[in-house]
Amino acid sequence: MVTSTSARAPGSDEDPGARRRSPAAWPAGLPWWVPPLVLVLLTRLADAWMLLRIGADQVALDVGQGFYLVEPVPAAPGYTDLVTNWDGQWYRTIAEQGYPTELPRYDGEVQQNPWAFFPALPALARLLMTLTGASFGLAASTVSLVASTVALVLLYRLLARHGGRYVALVTTTAISAAPAGAILQTSYTEGLSLLLVVLVLDALSRRRYGAVAVWVLLLALTRPVVLALVPVLLVHVWWRWRAEGPLPHRELLRLGGLVVLTGLSFGLWPLVAAVVTGEPNAYLLTQGAWVLTEERSWQTWLGQLLGVNGATLAADVAVVVLLVLAIVLQPAARAWTPELRAWAVSYGAFLLVTARPTPSITRYGLLLLVVWWPFPTLGARWHRAGQAAVLGGVLVVGLLLQHAWLESSFLLTMRRTAYP
Repeated sequence: MVTSTSARAPGSDEDPGARRRSPAAWPAGLPWWVPPLVLVLLTRLADAWMLLRIGADQVALDVGQGFYLVEPVPAAPGYTDLVTNWDGQWYRTIAEQGYPTELPRYDGEVQQNPWAFFPALPALARLLMTLTGASFGLAASTVSLVASTVALVLLYRLLARHGGRYVALVTTTAISAAPAGAILQTSYTEGLSLLLVVLVLDALSRRRYGAVAVWVLLLALTRPVVLALVPVLLVHVWWRWRAEGPLPHRELLRLGGLVVLTGLSFGLWPLVAAVVTGEPNAYLLTQGAWVLTEERSWQTWLGQLLGVNGATLAADVAVVVLLVLAIVLQPAARAWTPELRAWAVSYGAFLLVTARPTPSITRYGLLLLVVWWPFPTLGARWHRAGQAAVLGGVLVVGLLLQHAWLESSFLLTMRRTAYP
């Protein structure tokens, strides 16, 4: 079937030329990867400065005080200890000691333990520690920093192929400078997850389905978000069918297998936990250990909405859902690939039905990607001075919000108010 020109969105994966074009740099005259790399590294340097500045007020902590600690931490502990706050302590335990072969119990109840945390980040940190002798904090921070930087540069390339260099640069800057963006250089999995999600979406846009399978399996060992890719794959199949007509039987089988693999991979880590511990529901039992006694069950955002006191929360979530839909369905959203738009909706819905209503949603939201710059055409036709002003505004506002997030949610000062 011959596809008409009107059936193709410019720069979409149906545009044959999109696969051959490589993005030129913005500003002109530089290798394409230099502008996003510079802006991302500037953001990370600013985050490091804020971590050290606010972290100078972090209080001394004993084992078991405030959150899980491997050993006592002094006041103003320095960068490599600051980046291991909160869940970073669990990843440190995994990197240094591995996973237990038996679930720890007290009075018959499973206690919090490392099986709640996925192995890719601590495994890479352990490898770097072995090769270089670095501390866990330095090794894990390096893994996250390198992974998130590569992810944002590759996302710039993907966006530039489809929506132009300016849109790509502002979008990647907005993600890098998002309120919880500093988490991309700590011992958390957001940086590595960001890289794998971008690799999946980029490989899909290029129809490199073997690579998609590899990245999906690695993501399944990094963070429990891979299920949100299933609707994205279905949208990809529908988009191809819409543009090309009925696909060959062999191609449908290949894509169907990829959908099944992606869905099943969500159970990969729970399966590993079951095999190692000998308990079929080891992962679920471990997750349940994080539920407070008064909560009685794993309460999600959706569960809260359906609760008796969920009216106010329902209104807030409804606004957010409608906003995300408005962003991805606006005419200007054609600057993004269908897969990027589908991911924003699918991942947002996934958070709604699986994540607990805690302040952690701020960092979870980093993976929404294009939603962080919801005005893809704003300034696209302006002179360079106007575009630079928009870019600078995004960066400055983002860094101010990051400072507030670090002070209130990540660093343990006397002013800390929330769990990250």
